[in-house]
Formats: sequence, structure tokens, C-alpha cells
Amino acid sequence: MKLSLVLHAHQPPGNYDSVFQRAIDTCYGPVLDLIEARPTLRVSLHCSGSLLEWVVEHAPDRIDQIRRMVEARQVELVAAGMYEPVLSLLPRHDRAPQIRTHRAYLQRLFGADAHVGWLTERVWEPSLAADLVDGGLDTVVLDDRHLLSAGLLSSQLDAPFLTESQGKPLRVAAAVEDLRMAIPWKPVEQVADLLRRKARAGVRLAVYADDIEKFGMWPGTYRDVIRRGWLARFFDALTALGDDVEVVPLGEAAEAVPSAGRVYIPDGTYPEMLEWSLPPAGQRAFREARETLERRGLLGRTSPFLRVGTYLQFLAKYPEVNHLHKRVLDVSTRAATRGRRAPSSWDPQQVPPAQLDLWRAQANCAYWHGLFGGAYLPHIRQRLWYHLLRAERALEVAGERRRVLRVLDLDADGTDEALITTEDLVVAVAPSEGAVVEISDRRAAVNLVDTLARRDEGYHGTGDDAPYPYDRGRRGCFVDRFLPPGRAPGRRTPIEDAGDFEGRPYAMDARRRRGAVDVVLTREGDAPGGRGRVEKTVSVAEAGREIEARYRVSAAEGALDARFAVELNFGLLFAEHPAGELVVAGRTFGLPRGGAGRSVDECVLRMTEPPVTLRIECTRPADLDVRPVETLSRSEGGYERTAQQLAVLLSWPLRLTGDESFATTVRLSVDGAEAEA
Repeated sequence: MKLSLVLHAHQPPGNYDSVFQRAIDTCYGPVLDLIEARPTLRVSLHCSGSLLEWVVEHAPDRIDQIRRMVEARQVELVAAGMYEPVLSLLPRHDRAPQIRTHRAYLQRLFGADAHVGWLTERVWEPSLAADLVDGGLDTVVLDDRHLLSAGLLSSQLDAPFLTESQGKPLRVAAAVEDLRMAIPWKPVEQVADLLRRKARAGVRLAVYADDIEKFGMWPGTYRDVIRRGWLARFFDALTALGDDVEVVPLGEAAEAVPSAGRVYIPDGTYPEMLEWSLPPAGQRAFREARETLERRGLLGRTSPFLRVGTYLQFLAKYPEVNHLHKRVLDVSTRAATRGRRAPSSWDPQQVPPAQLDLWRAQANCAYWHGLFGGAYLPHIRQRLWYHLLRAERALEVAGERRRVLRVLDLDADGTDEALITTEDLVVAVAPSEGAVVEISDRRAAVNLVDTLARRDEGYHGTGDDAPYPYDRGRRGCFVDRFLPPGRAPGRRTPIEDAGDFEGRPYAMDARRRRGAVDVVLTREGDAPGGRGRVEKTVSVAEAGREIEARYRVSAAEGALDARFAVELNFGLLFAEHPAGELVVAGRTFGLPRGGAGRSVDECVLRMTEPPVTLRIECTRPADLDVRPVETLSRSEGGYERTAQQLAVLLSWPLRLTGDESFATTVRLSVDGAEAEA
């Protein structure tokens, strides 16, 4: 039997240097050392472009080591999209070029080409076969579940199959689940016995393909897999299997084992990812159904036929992720429309830097969340925004005419948004939210409203066991709230919104006038004492770095008795170690802790990495509350509370009847330094 070990190593753009270094010290380095010390052991290795770029700069000796192992035929190189994108999320014109660029980078670093492909998060759709072939690949590894969902049986998956799209054939090898669940979790002797039984049963090819981080980065694995010697014993056990098992790279194995025939594979990914993509209620219902089958002894036989979810559902679960994705699509389409020509070489040194920035913004980690995934990690999201904004700015440098106001259905929700682009800012106004959902400082290359709402997750408790009140909409800027009457909320008092405005649709009218763009948002809804009407005009100056919202609040029915509040949410723009301050009425508070003030007309937020200063002014003195808003998410390390944003709440007592109205203006000024190259 031929056994192929396909090891996948990745760190996303923007991850902390300390995480990269820990990965080198506890996982990548020790694993490479163990393989190199066994000259007859041969594996397939995929390293993402973002990981390799960091290693080139910070650990070049590991690049030299991989080159030696490639030359010794111990390592077969595996390629994917350069910056580890989920290819299904990309426009077609970016898919094959990302693969070609990764292959060219591998060629320069290690002196060898790659024709075996790694599919990011194993997210497959049938049309990808043509893109992978156009990228220069002839073989790709998928999970066995992909092929089982096409109606094949487990006993048929010991040989590669052929699939195709647009007449372009691609070999597909199935990585088997029993090996993925055994390595490195079961005792070495049990794994060796599993391989021996497969070989004696006549299995021709067995493929193990999974994250190399399981060998040192996952909780407890550095101790168990590296320090206590599990991996060393496993590699030695493979040698001891003798003639029963031949360990060869996947490319060689796929050439040597005849194809089992043609197959067309439905879209999918690994089972856990499909479950994570479900809405919370769907996750709970699916778990209940699966547990019922397990209790009745049916799960083993039926699990290959249990298929729910789709990766793309993450765009519906997380509107913030969808907004980033659609902004990337928009910039990519605009770049392609300008008639982008293929570079003379796909080596990253020859690809225009703006193109590389765009591709870095397509890196997968911030676009999903499960046990892994970075949608809940602010520094991962922010780095994608950084690269996107640099790529967008480069379009103007290359001659694209700036369109100050675009009214379009940017996020594909069936409702037009207003996208305003000035020399200094990009501002997105979403009438479906009644708020500003993006304020990007083009000079600093940062989205100040890179936030994430508190929403239900399938692993949260329900009812009284929920970790916090869930937001009804996105955490944007100029969010309107009607609080109960009385004093402003205290620092430790939850914000209770008794109105019907947050996260609800507004009517929108966007117009350009001399020197500015005005977006008028109006809504009538429930408020304490009756029904209220809010009309606000969000005005963005074409010159300068200011946004203001001019408010007029009136009673549509009854007598309003409430506190009217305007909330501005800002992403926590910190590097690995938070640093910044809030200044209110001469008092200074540290960030992200925040602070409060009574009857103030101005506050200043300063964040140091990147250096951004935000000044908020209001024409009517307001009670001010600035606090971090945390989310509770799950990762491989357990449950984590993460401060996602600073919520700046300005509130005023409000008593209105009949023709009375309340008016105020809230102004935001942005001062950011030029982004580093």
C-alpha cells in the first residue's frame, strides 16, 4: 500500500509576530527536523505564501532546510492560492493567477515546481477543476466526504478519480477520515495497526492530509506530540512497517495508482465546517438529530449521507464579513476592468504590489468562524482591510477616475447603499441598518468601523444562559437608540434599547452637492411613549476628514418620554499590545477600558498602532459613555472573550409631543498617519 502524508502549514497575513515565531519553535521547526533526520521518509508539504514571506524575513534557515529536503526528494511541494484564499469566494480572474504566483514563489525559493494542489479549507465547487488546471495543477486532495457525497463508497476511495470542468481534467485523491481522526490522537501502535490492516486488506493508496499545526500548535500537542515523542515514534513506526506500506508523496502516488474513473463532486467542505456554517438554531437541531442517530446505533452507517450547510452561508451569518468580501470583489472587478495584463513572470517580485495587496485581502481566515477561523479576531480582519485599502488607492494612482458618490447594491442584499469616496475617506452608508458601516481612512489604510456585532452562536447558552444581550444590527456609526427615560446608563449598567431603530431599515436619499455628499436617512418606529420619527443627514465633505450627522427627532404618535442616544462604534485599532487614551472634559482614561462624562460637547480617542485620532463633537452637550464591547467565541483553545469595538454613546433626555422636535449635530473628525509600506 502506498501512504501519502500531505502536511499543510499556514499563518494568515496580519497575525502577530509572536504567533509566527511560536509556530516555528513549537511546530514547523521540530516537524521539519524530525523528517530531515529520516532520509527515507518522504512527504508532501504545503506552506502558504503569507507564512513563507514571514519565514523568508525572520527564519531564513528554515527556507534553506526545506530547499535541502526538496533537493533530496524528501519533500514534494504543494501549491494553492498564494495567500490561502477560499477559491470559491474569488472572482474567476483571481483564482488561477493566485495559484500561478504561489507556484512561481515556490520555484524561486526551493528550485522546484508544484503540480499537486491544496484546496483551502477543502472548500470545493465543481467549477474549480478548471481554475486549478489553469493554475498549473494536475492533482488535488479532498476529504473522503467530498467523494462519498457523490455516491461513492469508502471501499472505492483507494485510488485517485478524475473530474473535469469545461473539458479540463483534474485528478482528485481522497484523504481518509479514519487517519485524520487517528493522527496524532491515538497511540502510535494503534495507528500503525490501522495502516497494516489497510495494507493487508488490499488498499492501494491511503492519504492523510491535514494541518501540520496538530503536531505542536494545538493545545497540548507540543507536549504530547513533540516533547513526549509521539511524532518521532510515528515516523519510526512507518519505517518499521516495511514492505506493507510505502510512504511516498501524493504526486508520485497519483501517477503510480491507476485512476478509478470519472466522478463529478458536489460542492462541499469538511463536515465540521459545514456544521459551523449553519445558523445557530440549525446547528442545535443538527446536533440533536445526530445524537438521536448515535443513540439508536445508526450514526456510523448514515454519517456519509448526512450533509448540511454550505461554506458561503458565513456571508449571511456575519454581515461584516459579507461587507468586506463585497468590497474586495468590487475593487478586484474595477482592477480587472482596467485591462490588467498578465505579468511577464508570476513570481511575486514581478507581480504589481497593488495586485499582491488585493490578493492578501482575499486570505481566508477572516471570512469564517468555527473552532478555527478569524472572523472574531480583530487584528486578522484589520490586516485584510489594510491591504484592500492600499489596493484601492493604487487604482487611482494608476489613473482610475474617482467616483465620489456611488449608489449601488454593494452587499447584494437587494437594497442600494451609498458609497462615498473622497481623497481621504471611504464612507459606506447602509439604509438596511440605518447607519454608517464603514469609515476607512485611506491614508492610514484602516477601516475605523471594523467591528463585529454580538450575535448568537450555536455553542452559546440559550435564554437566561446566553452570554449577553444580542445586537439587532451591526455595530456601526450613528446608530440611533431610544433608552428608557431617566438618568444616563452607568458605567456598569447594560445599555437597554427600548426603541425600534437599531438595525432596522431606513429610507435613503443620497445626493451630491457643492463640496459634500448628503445622505438623508429617515425612519418611523416605536419609542417609549409612542412612535418616533428620526431624520438624519449624514454629510461627508469632499475636502477634509469630517463626517457629520444632523439629527431631527419628532413624535409621530403619542408623547415621547425617553433618552435619545447616538452611538458610534469604532474598531479597536491596536497591535498585539493595546495602547491609547480617551480624553473627556480634561480627564484622561486608558483604552480599551473607556470612561464617561456628563454634559460634554467633545471627546477625543487616540489609538497608537496605527496612530489614529478621532474627535467627536456635538452641538448639544450630551451625557457620554465609552466602553469596550466584548464577544464570546470558541477556538481550539477554549472560550475567549474578545473586545471587538469601543462604543461611544451620546445621550440626551427627550420629551416630545405634537409638533415639538429635537435637533442636534454630531461631528466626527479623523486624523490618521500615512500607512507604512
